[in-house]
Amino acid sequence: MDIDLKQFQQVFIEECTEGLEVMEAELLKLSPGAVDSEVINTIFRVAHSIKGGAGTFGFNQLTEFTHVAETLLDDLRAEKLSLIDNHIRLFLQTVDCLREWIQLLAAESELIPDTADNIKLQYQQFLQTEVNPQTLSIDGMLEQPSLSTLDIPDDSVWLIHFVPGQDILKQGNEPRLIFAELQELGELKVTPKFDNVPIWDLLSPEDIYISWELELISQVSETQIKEVFEWVEDESIITISHPNTLSPSNIVSHVAVEKTAAEGSLITVESKVSTTPAVTQKTASTKSTETNSIRVSIDKVDALINMVGELVITQAMLGELGQDFSADKLPQLKKGLTQLSQHTREMQDSVMKIRMLPIQFAFNRIPRMVRDLSEQLGKNVVLRMHGEETELDKIMLEKLSDPIVHLVRNALDHGIEAIEERKRAGKSDVACLDINAFHQGGEIIVEIRDDGRGLNRDKILAKAIEKGIVNKEQRYSDSQIDELIFAPGFSTVETVSDVSGRGVGMDVVKRNIESLGGGIKIESTTGVGSCFSIRLPLTLSIMDGQLVKIGSKTYILPIMSIIESLQLKDGMVTKLADDTEVFKLRDEFIPIIRLYQILNHETTLKQITDGLLVVVESGNNKYGLLVDDLAAQQQVVIKNLEENFMKVSCVSGATILGNGTVALILDIADVVTHVTNARQQQQGQRSYVAA
Repeated sequence: MDIDLKQFQQVFIEECTEGLEVMEAELLKLSPGAVDSEVINTIFRVAHSIKGGAGTFGFNQLTEFTHVAETLLDDLRAEKLSLIDNHIRLFLQTVDCLREWIQLLAAESELIPDTADNIKLQYQQFLQTEVNPQTLSIDGMLEQPSLSTLDIPDDSVWLIHFVPGQDILKQGNEPRLIFAELQELGELKVTPKFDNVPIWDLLSPEDIYISWELELISQVSETQIKEVFEWVEDESIITISHPNTLSPSNIVSHVAVEKTAAEGSLITVESKVSTTPAVTQKTASTKSTETNSIRVSIDKVDALINMVGELVITQAMLGELGQDFSADKLPQLKKGLTQLSQHTREMQDSVMKIRMLPIQFAFNRIPRMVRDLSEQLGKNVVLRMHGEETELDKIMLEKLSDPIVHLVRNALDHGIEAIEERKRAGKSDVACLDINAFHQGGEIIVEIRDDGRGLNRDKILAKAIEKGIVNKEQRYSDSQIDELIFAPGFSTVETVSDVSGRGVGMDVVKRNIESLGGGIKIESTTGVGSCFSIRLPLTLSIMDGQLVKIGSKTYILPIMSIIESLQLKDGMVTKLADDTEVFKLRDEFIPIIRLYQILNHETTLKQITDGLLVVVESGNNKYGLLVDDLAAQQQVVIKNLEENFMKVSCVSGATILGNGTVALILDIADVVTHVTNARQQQQGQRSYVAA
């Protein structure tokens, strides 16, 4: 049977990625001096799993690196050490290093991260100074004392009888890796026994027939030794004991082991365990961190299988009707088609649920980032997250992570004040940052809220006038001023830092969110705080659409963008000086966009009151889209035009209607941008003619 090793390695890489997310989340729960044994055990299990998997696939350097971290974790778990802040910081650096290492493995690279050696040395220094008070040599490695000059106590000498299961090699477990791990615990002597080796004709190259007698000198517990054999203990015979005395001959052989181990390899008179040479180059390009697989609960799979069964039954019924169809069977046909429509819709829902993942995956990066940035900026911030279980399409989830990260960074840097400033304002020196996700209708809402200083609208407007973004003679509402922070290149920060201030980001955040078919809204009160609300559809694949008629053509508007529809009456429309048409809706003036002009179509409308006005929202502003008529509402499957044809202005995609015709889906944000640019161009031409 052929084994696809790469497939198993991919599973290992995905499990490591998930494990590191868990490890980082648990580390952020730790506080110096207060060790939660369950948290430490969880972190230890992740490190141990990575070490075991790495050993299985022969990633020896990763195994050695993880083992050092595991040793410190084990000492903390056994309460040999007191947890300090530097421990937590080192473990978080380890998570970062392991993430980079896993990405290198995913890219099939043999390189190791630049930080690996330095982190490993830090672990050795902690273990040296706090567990075994030995001295560091010039190259930073631990100097072992000479065994020939020491009186070795009986309780530090372990005798291990190891008879491996005959087929452990087939499971990816190699004795040499076990011996290498044992040697990291102390001084090791390895003696092979060949008593059970059969004659040549009976040998199988995939089986193992050798057993070993091992002597280990180390101040470790029996539990630590058993953990080394954890992967093979079910198939093997393993006995661990102390000798009554240590003979002079044994001391001589241990000194020989010490000498060769210092030279970089584990050698005894009887055996040799080779190690993989270190990789000297440390940089490489990595593959994308986006995963190509989804873990699906069995309940979702069962629901999908049940719906397939229902469809098969309905198909069989319709097939039987079609064999000898007559007019008297028409009611049965209608019933069958109704069932088919219902089952198709339910199956569509089941399939879409398979792609849905908790938004927690987008939130995972936030706690670590808040901790690091708060420390860097000298601010005390409490992060509170709600609604992590809210589900969102996997593709949306991956594209939402970066905008959320940028908004959180801005809240920490710009929104939340320094401790002294908060005290002067009568606030607690501990700031609150809340991230909340919830469903609302057919959309998902993500709120990033802080209790900081709020937006300084005077400063924003002054900077926008200075940069020529707005006209200083014109009056602007608070919401219009707030929107200026999304202008390209806009920033009110006087000095550029590695956190923010380069004027790149907020415009990209808005553009990325709108490219997902969503929008972003700002609510801010000076001295109280700000809230950024992201609104998104649940999926990019299917959406609820409103069919509209523009001349003889049919277009689709996303229902999530529609506020209401109405018919204008005489006297409701006012034309401004720049020829912009507006109408008043509940004390708010809303500009009108004639879609037939934008799309260059002939219209059946003789006057504006003959059509219908669809009020939509884009970028926190409302617009009235004039259409000839409204048709039905229906769910549509979105097809990407750029992949199948080319980018078309004012269009986000296309779909196939029930009658087989193709209808284009309008991109409302692009329509608004097109109209705005056209009006600015006309104003420029008029100014030029007047001059």
